[in-house]
Parts: sequence; C-alpha cells; structure tokens
Amino acid sequence: MAAAHISTLSSSLEKKSNILSSKILRAHLFSLSKTLRKPSFPSEPHKQSLICSSKNPISDVILSSRGKPDGKIVDINEYDDEKPREECGVVGIYGDPEASRLCYLALHALQHRGQEGAGIVTVHDNVLQSITGVGLVSEVFDESKLDQLPGNSAIGHVRYSTAGASMLKNVQPFVSGYRFGSVGVAHNGNLVNYKALRAMLEDNGSIFNTSSDTEVVLHLIAISKARPFFMRIVDACEKLEGSYSMVFLTEDKLVAVRDPFGFRPLVMGRRSNGAVVFASETAALDLVEATYEREVYPGEVLVVDRGEVQSLCLMRHPEPKACIFEHIYFALPNSVVFGRSVYESRHAYGEILATEAPVDCDVVIAVPDSGVVAALGYAAKAGVPFQQGLIRSHYVGRTFIEPSQRIRDFGVKLKLSPVRAVLEGKRVVVVDDSIVRGTTSSKIVRLLKEAGAKEVHMRIASPPIIGSCYYGVDTPSPEELISNRMSVEEIREFIGADSLTYLPFDSLKKLLGSDSPNFCYACFSGMYPILPREVKVKRVGNLAVGRCPTCIRIMSLTGGGKFLKEFKRIYRNDIPCKMRGDYDHDKETRAVKVVLTYRHGVGNSMIKSFA
Repeated sequence: MAAAHISTLSSSLEKKSNILSSKILRAHLFSLSKTLRKPSFPSEPHKQSLICSSKNPISDVILSSRGKPDGKIVDINEYDDEKPREECGVVGIYGDPEASRLCYLALHALQHRGQEGAGIVTVHDNVLQSITGVGLVSEVFDESKLDQLPGNSAIGHVRYSTAGASMLKNVQPFVSGYRFGSVGVAHNGNLVNYKALRAMLEDNGSIFNTSSDTEVVLHLIAISKARPFFMRIVDACEKLEGSYSMVFLTEDKLVAVRDPFGFRPLVMGRRSNGAVVFASETAALDLVEATYEREVYPGEVLVVDRGEVQSLCLMRHPEPKACIFEHIYFALPNSVVFGRSVYESRHAYGEILATEAPVDCDVVIAVPDSGVVAALGYAAKAGVPFQQGLIRSHYVGRTFIEPSQRIRDFGVKLKLSPVRAVLEGKRVVVVDDSIVRGTTSSKIVRLLKEAGAKEVHMRIASPPIIGSCYYGVDTPSPEELISNRMSVEEIREFIGADSLTYLPFDSLKKLLGSDSPNFCYACFSGMYPILPREVKVKRVGNLAVGRCPTCIRIMSLTGGGKFLKEFKRIYRNDIPCKMRGDYDHDKETRAVKVVLTYRHGVGNSMIKSFA
C-alpha cells in the first residue's frame, strides 16, 4: 500500500489551484446514452475518516541448480527480442457482491498486459482493503486471499516492470488516506511530466513511498481545493501530461478517467445484475459476462455512484491519438479496441502484405502468438496453406538452467520449436508482428533453415519501429532499435532471411481510413503528440547517447578529457533542433556534467543530464 503524506503548499500554488478549480467547474457536461442515468452529486465531500488496511504477499522464487554443479541460470529474456511491452491493465467493478472474484477473473483476461505484479482493492464497511503481490494473477491470489477482500466494489491492476527487487512497492492499486477519507487508484499509461510534478510536490513537503508516476496523482488529489471528490480528480488531471487510463475507488464511488488524447484503451460494460464494469479490453468484459456498452471517451471522467453513471468531459481535444500498437501487438485478437476488432485489423495487415509483397512460397507460418492472425490473412490472400511451423512452449519462465556446454540460441529454442515435417524442403513465408532489435528474428530464421526450410521470407505486420514510446509502453532506446540504424536490406542481411518486407506505413494509414488521424504513430514516424520531457538513453561505459525525439538527431558526449573536443564538434554542427549544451567540467576529478536542451519553438523544450 502506498500512503501519501501531503504537506500544505505555498499560497501561490493555492491560488493556482483555485483558478484551475473554477475553470474545471465550468467544464461542459454532456449526456450519456439512454442506458445511463445522470444523478446529482452532493455539494459537500464525504468527511468520514476511513481505515486502510494493506496486505502485500511476496512469492519467494527459489532457483536451484542442485545436481547440476556446472549448470548456469540464465535469463531467457536475454535471448529474446524484447518486443514492446504494454505496462499495465486495469479493471473496475461497482455494484456486485462478488466484486473481488470478478476482478480476479478480469485481471486474468488482461494477464498479457502485465505479468510481474497484480493487485486488487475492495471497499467493505467503509474500509479500503488491498492485496498486492509479485507474479501472475494466479500466483498472487487464491481462495483465502479473495475471502479477505469482501465488498460490492473493486479495482484491480496487472503490471509489467523491470524494477527488480524494488518492484513490490510499485505494484498497484495504490491506496492513500487524506483528510476527507481514502482513495485507491489503478493506472495504465505514463506521465511525461512526472518528474517535474514530483519535484514540485517534494519541494513543498510531500513524501513519496514509490518510484511510480501514479503516486503523483494521489498527491495532486490530496492538495486540490476542488469540491466534490470527483472534481479533485479533474483538478489533478488538468496538471498531467502524457497517457493515463485510470480507475479510482472510494468508500462509495468508482471513477474512471481517460486522458484527452486517448492513448490507452478503457471500455465500459454492464452485467445482467446492473453492475458496472470498466476494463482495458473487452476480452475482460466477456469473461465476467458483462455486455460492452462503449469506450470511455478521451478526456472523459465517468463517476459511478449508487449504480448510476455521470459523465464529465474535462478536456476536449480535436484529434485523439490512440496507440496503434494495441491493434498490432498488445491487445488480444478477440478484443474490440478503439471501436475496431483487433482480429480484423491483424487479418487485414496480412492481406496487405500478401498483396504488396508477394513471393513464390509453399507454406505460410507465424511466429506465435501475435503473428498468427496476420499470417492467416496473408495465407488467405495469397492462396497458400497456413500451417504451424513453429510451436510455442507456454511453460517457460523468465529464467532457466542451461547446461554447462552452451547451446546456441538456447532461449529461443526453449520458447519456439520448429516442425520439420512442415518446413523441410519448403519455401516458407514467416509472419511476425514486429522487429525491435532483430536478435530474435535472426535466431528464428536460423532455426527454420536448420529444420530444412529451403527459403525463409520474413513478412512483418507493422512498419519499421524507429522511435521509443513515452506513453506507457516499454521500448528500448532509439539507438537499440534496428530499424533506426539499418535499412531494410541491411536488416534482411543481418537476420539471414531470403527476403524481408514490412507493412507499408501509407498502406496502414489507408486501411484506417477516416480514423487514421486519430492514431499515434510516434514509434514509426518519430513525431510525438506530446513531446517527452526526457529522452531514453543508452549508456556504454562513459559514453552517453541522447536523441532529440522530434528531429531524430543523435548527440553523443564522452566524459573525461575527450569531452571538450566532442562537445565543440557537436556544438558547431548545424543541428535542426538548435540544441544548446551547458556543462560543468571538474579538472581534478575529470568528471563532466552535461545538460542538453532541445528546442522546437516556444514552449517545447527538454532537458537531459549526463554525469
């Protein structure tokens, strides 16, 4: 449980908060569909203090190499391509006596969105109770744990993270108490101004218990002067930049909110008993037998109280920017995301590849699981049989014991097994959803050829990835993205394929039709709807490499004696973004601190420090 300690801000901040509150209170209210009724909200916030209890079980994982003295414990992901990973999935349920169990099932349906942590918060007898833990949903919760979470309302969260040993404290939902009660929150997304907001709050006395950007939201709610409670959420969201689909739980309300750009998905449904359900994907609604009603609109706050729903539009934006990778990779094929069937989208990607990049072949196979639907589309359009040429093992964890005599491509072979009967002597088209670093693709091509494939033709159901994501997806730095460093032909040679074709960017946008401007393509184009405050940096020794996310220009700086020469060389270059560098060079320690500022017009700037 994360408890926020909030101090009183300065009078200037209070004035700013009051101005924002007045502005928000004049926000436009719009009506919902006929299935929803809009209740009146109390003019005063609830004042009853709540007691928050939290239980955070930790599952100890013990890896033993007993009997294998020469064995080596390896991280399977070291051999993986580390595809972009969705970092979170959220669930909210209001008005069902089995809320915690339904939340558990819904989180199971969203397990693909995060496998390293899970949590559920319920409210019962005016007490918010929380259980969070490290691992899969089925590892964190059992019957006894769910018995400790009674109540008619619940929120839940699954998380992907690379925070290692400190991850438990960052597992959501978070629960915090403030002067009017308690609130729990589960968040999917990423706040690009998180560090600036946290610095402001810490300067005014706030104490943070986690390294998660979500905790900032709780602090902003606590210091807000707005009334009633849901207006505090609106007030807090006015200060946020980036992506967020969030669900909040108090002792009597469930609140769902989505950022004005609508980067991350959030849908609403109802069960037959009238219970309201929110989830990141419709697949979660299907499992708990909730009927899909609609999306939570970009910039919308939905407040559920006594079974009724009120909608508040807090920040309109003329052009939403939904994440296109939800349809390419993240979401389940049986989900409807951003109003479109994920299955139909991926099938169409395969058809486009077959039309625009035909090749003589005998069989079409997929890299399971995310490449399967696109491969089916390719095979159907090309008139070539689709077969299972690669079998995926679903029983491999994050680590495994490798024999002392190293096996080439060990990690990939544990996860994917080629079917020789399908491949031997055949010209094979293999369809995958994306290529990130290229390491796994090269190993897959080698596996297929070792299994007897005569030719291997790679077809990728997305455009080349050239930019990192700053809106809630874990991606490598731009310097680690192979499409950002090599041409398509160079990548083909690197992975060893006989041919390689990506889904053309223009064809993808044409397929989306009139909805095309409403999607975010930053990972393909490098053009960001909201400029990130910091760039992702890869460090090698004392070399730091930074990239301006708008003009995609690399700036590299070395420390020590080489710094001044390198800095002057960069500074003299005609850099489109007018990079300005300030530095502090300590001649005794030979240490260098560098601050790079990128500017693309008034108000657009970023600062990154290298030490």
